[in-house]
Amino acid sequence: MRGLVTLMTPSRLHEDLTDIFSHLVDAAAGALFGAAKNLKHTRLRGRGDPPGTGLEPDCAFYLGDRARAYRAALAAGEAEADAFFERTPLDLVVEAEITHRDEGKVGRYAEMGVRELWRLHGRQGTRELRVDFVALRPGAAPRRLDASEALGGLTPGDVCEAVDGVRLSVTAEERVAAVARIVRRRRQASVRVCEEETPYAARSG
Repeated sequence: MRGLVTLMTPSRLHEDLTDIFSHLVDAAAGALFGAAKNLKHTRLRGRGDPPGTGLEPDCAFYLGDRARAYRAALAAGEAEADAFFERTPLDLVVEAEITHRDEGKVGRYAEMGVRELWRLHGRQGTRELRVDFVALRPGAAPRRLDASEALGGLTPGDVCEAVDGVRLSVTAEERVAAVARIVRRRRQASVRVCEEETPYAARSG
């Protein structure tokens, strides 16, 4: 709002990761919930923020029922879609932080009601990638997650593996398959945990 703003062209790695995560979340959410809506670089504004200000995440998503509700609002017209977006916080935002980290964004996303933030840390010239999952809530400190609460219990390790699969894919079918393998394995692991935690008598009825 004050000072000099310098616009910089994103690096190839930044754009590559942003594109990969768009495919990854779309495919994973489709398999888990049957619906996702990627709003990409949509500007997010808090209540009372002046026009022309706000945050633009690298990826922004509604998942499941919110994705379906947004689609219904969009079908009713642009005004309905805008009103839905103004009143309905996003389920997940993704930030690719290759050369710069802005810690202030975390609190701002929380104030806007965003449910979960994924922060990607990569290094130029390498395939190294670290992913942090953060649960957000207005008025509360951000909470690091070992597994995503918004996207089917996927872990940072799952995501890094899926990124490698998508990165090496050359067709849409290969990208979807790379993510589907991870989602399927995570589902199977969740089922096993539930079975181990449920007494035999309860399972047998």
